[in-house]
Amino acid sequence: MSAASRGDAASGRPALDGGAPVRDTLLPFFRPSIGKEEEDAVIAVLRSGWLATGPVCDRFEAAFRESVAARHAISVASCTAGLHLILHAAGIGAGDEVVTSPMTFPATANAVLHAGARPVFADVLPGQLTIDPEAVRAAISPRTRAIIAVHLAGWPCEMDALRTLAGAHGLLLVEDAAHAIGTWYRGRAAGTLGDAASFSFYPNKNITTCEGGMVTTARDEWASRIRIARQHGVDVDASRRDGLEYRHWEAVALGWKYNMNDVQAAIGFAQLAKLPAVQARRLALDARYRTALRDLPAVAPLEGPDGGETSAHIFPVLLDLARIRIDRDTVLRALLAENIGVGVHYRALPLHRFFRETIPQRPEDLPIATDASHRTLSLPLFPALTDAEQDQVVAALARILTFYPR
Repeated sequence: MSAASRGDAASGRPALDGGAPVRDTLLPFFRPSIGKEEEDAVIAVLRSGWLATGPVCDRFEAAFRESVAARHAISVASCTAGLHLILHAAGIGAGDEVVTSPMTFPATANAVLHAGARPVFADVLPGQLTIDPEAVRAAISPRTRAIIAVHLAGWPCEMDALRTLAGAHGLLLVEDAAHAIGTWYRGRAAGTLGDAASFSFYPNKNITTCEGGMVTTARDEWASRIRIARQHGVDVDASRRDGLEYRHWEAVALGWKYNMNDVQAAIGFAQLAKLPAVQARRLALDARYRTALRDLPAVAPLEGPDGGETSAHIFPVLLDLARIRIDRDTVLRALLAENIGVGVHYRALPLHRFFRETIPQRPEDLPIATDASHRTLSLPLFPALTDAEQDQVVAALARILTFYPR
């Protein structure tokens, strides 16, 4: 008898009878939604003769600023670059500490390290996996200058509590809004809930520019510093020097090559026009998952705070490993064997070698994040995902979990 027909977890697939996977071909974890509008917008820029940061970036920034009701929106090369620029504009550097979540992509902590400061991880809330305000309170020291609140999977953090905490201790509150295009919290859009925010337009985000990001802030001085610092500290970008009257540019501050270009912005502008329809489909898929998984043993979707509205960026679930006799990674391999793409969001940063060696915080000091790191997996969610494909995802997960009860 074969391992597959025995249902041996080590075989990598849970076939009950040695039969075929639920799908014949791999269903990707995500698929960008790009159409003729984006193609036409890129061609128009290519034919315009201006490809770098210029008028299309200006137009994209204005549209994004209006979409979230922010005072300023500044296009940048990535969400990571945006976080670094925010910390730079705030004057955060050597000797300073920034409290943030361990359940995030390395970019969040990397930005703090690039600024010369030290990230301090605070544990997360059960079932939500966003940063716990009480854990933040315990992590604040005389060196703490800021809190970076990471909105996870499209759900906002408990921002009222974090704002109160930041105000009481004289701290800055920054939003890592990489997952939060379309996220709302008590009537306000992500990007307007703290002192500044950084968004991501990576290909799997709710809108994409292939690579890129956007900083939002209500602080005029920060916006000015960020605009200068994103292009090598030069006071006037090239598109504004290309006129009939030449103006000498001047390097007025330290800066980086962190700007977006007009080709990227053209894609983003076209994508932004589609965001309402994209959000509607994502939310419908999110709701279908929640209904379909309601009675499935050993699995629970993430939840958000009271007053939070998700952008349905990704769909993580937490496995109850006490109810099944296989671990999370075996479930992941089994889903792949069923031709279902998967992700993990996230393994807590102190579990990664670089952060173990760089930041003196032990995983056991963050028990909720560490536990969730071994139980979380993310299911496919993207606008072009069909109901039938989503049903196959649920069927594959159900097949695995019901075949390996403890």
